[in-house]
Amino acid sequence: MRQIAFIILCVCLATAANVYADYVPKVKLPAAELRMLDDALANSKKYDNAKLVVIDSMQKELSQVPTKNLLKRWQLNMAIGDQYRVFSTDSAYSYYQKSLVLAESTRVDSLILHSKIARLNALSAAGIFTEAVLSLDSLKHYPMSSSLRIELMKSGRQLYSYMLSYVNDHSQYYQKYYREYKQYDDSLINLLPRNSSYYRFIYAEHLIQEGKYKDAKAILEKLLGELPDYSNLYGMCAYQMADAFYNQGDEAQYARYLALSAICDIKGSVKETLSLPTLAQWLYEQGEVDRAYNYINASLRDAMTGNARMRAVAIARFVPMIDNAYRQKINSSRDELMIYFMLVTVLLLASAVLFFFLLRHIKRLRDAQRKLAATSKVQDNYIGNFLGLCSSYADKLESMSKLVSRKIAAGQTDELLKLIKSGKFTEEQNDDFYKIFDNAFLDLYPDFVDEINKLLREEEQMTVKKGAGLPTELRIYAFVRLGVEESTRISQILHYSVSTIYTYRNRMRNKAINRDTFDEDVMRIGREF
Repeated sequence: MRQIAFIILCVCLATAANVYADYVPKVKLPAAELRMLDDALANSKKYDNAKLVVIDSMQKELSQVPTKNLLKRWQLNMAIGDQYRVFSTDSAYSYYQKSLVLAESTRVDSLILHSKIARLNALSAAGIFTEAVLSLDSLKHYPMSSSLRIELMKSGRQLYSYMLSYVNDHSQYYQKYYREYKQYDDSLINLLPRNSSYYRFIYAEHLIQEGKYKDAKAILEKLLGELPDYSNLYGMCAYQMADAFYNQGDEAQYARYLALSAICDIKGSVKETLSLPTLAQWLYEQGEVDRAYNYINASLRDAMTGNARMRAVAIARFVPMIDNAYRQKINSSRDELMIYFMLVTVLLLASAVLFFFLLRHIKRLRDAQRKLAATSKVQDNYIGNFLGLCSSYADKLESMSKLVSRKIAAGQTDELLKLIKSGKFTEEQNDDFYKIFDNAFLDLYPDFVDEINKLLREEEQMTVKKGAGLPTELRIYAFVRLGVEESTRISQILHYSVSTIYTYRNRMRNKAINRDTFDEDVMRIGREF
């Protein structure tokens, strides 16, 4: 019957393994990073609330600035717009527009240009490309400082990068948009300081495009070590690192860096994320439909929340494919449920058979325990008899010593009398008795000292060296364990006064965790099964 039950169990497990065989990923997943990403998604509201607290503080400060202080109000509107830039494009546009009105009131060209470039970025992220292109074309001919020129080149590069994501490689517009993108990209890399983080990032991106992945990864790895893991540039570097690994065929590292980039976006409350939907698509290809479904929906939700229409359109292309796969998986679960029901039924039957054999085994164990308890009582009796003999032997030796003492005293043998009266013979007999007793007792109860220590407070626990015999207080409680509970009887056996035995026993009780039940606890040592 046992063999039959074992075979049934193996068949069930094999069937269950076949059910899950279709869900084994093609590439090893970055488990640690995916867990971190799941935690970040679970806490995304916390990061968003932190962002809103900062914005709310700035808005309160803005409300307290006098309307005549145009420069301060411009600075705060720009700062609030920057906070909203990756969080809510419509709100960012609104504050940048207010900044532009204030800048025009100051008639300071640098403030006006700064406001227009910031508004251009909001238009790009919102997907309002026509207005964005018109704004860009009107700005690129204006004379401006090198820092503003760099920001304008960044804006142009970003705008045409967004526009390229709308068209496929074979579209008639692709080459046109790419030429514009490349123009701004080249201008930017010529204007940026060589030691700036953004220059190094773009340079690494160029190296990837040229197939120099090793050099690009070295630069990006150094940048990732320098930048805070919540900064927007950190997320961009991680995304480019993923791209480098993908081009080298290392999809495990590709997924790992996509996850790190997505985590960074979540911590920074970036709603126009590209990493998370890209990772969702890759997970879908690996058969991880559940995670892909959760990630693509989170991406679309963020894009809609942040009004990042450009990202929403790009993400929406993946949704039907992943959603369809997810629904197919749900529908197929009906068949799986039937398989699981059959498996559970078989396992219940197997469990019933195994339970029957387990009951028989328990019954045998209980019989063995009863026999063992009876054997233990016999051992106790043997030890009691043995101790009685030893005690009787010790008494005889003591009587003989007294008799010899009297006879020698009558013969006036002073030196012998003095030796006998010293008690040396009696002490030797007692020492032999103690040694025999300790060895016999510890053979039967080898864990006696450890069990006693469990009953004592930690600072009062005792240490007995191997072969050293038992201390007097433990020897006394060894007799208690053997059923010799009366202090008078113990004093007779050990040749101590009754008061000495009482003293030792009280001392041990005072060391105990539970003084009142200490003697009873000692009696139970070795009898619990």
